[in-house]
Amino acid sequence: MLCNDGVRLVKLFFHISPGEQLQRFENRIRDPLKRWKLSYEDFRNRGRWGDYAEAIEEMFAKTSTGHAPWTLIPANDKRYARIAAIREVVRCFGDGVDLSPPSIDGSILDQAEMHLDLKPSLVSSLRGRTE
Repeated sequence: MLCNDGVRLVKLFFHISPGEQLQRFENRIRDPLKRWKLSYEDFRNRGRWGDYAEAIEEMFAKTSTGHAPWTLIPANDKRYARIAAIREVVRCFGDGVDLSPPSIDGSILDQAEMHLDLKPSLVSSLRGRTE
């Protein structure tokens, strides 16, 4: 429904391996500034990794569509994951968007030419882009 109304929806799923998850848990328990990120539930849920994997596959099957697909981001390497996510968001939001500079109203260019020290070659090239 949202996409039918012109909303651009980007769905990202960040996947880490069980080994990476355990390493992150260890880093959190050892670092006092990261301990808040760790809870009993993290360890309890880890014991149900297989159940979560099945649920994730079901989620992909039921909610990935042509106009709003899921993008799986390998996330063991945080920097790679962040860059991959940003690239996907830019790709999705930039698709079909005209990024060419807007034309310049002739009256604004006239005033700019009078008040600014513009090179004639710049003024000439800008005059070609006026509305």
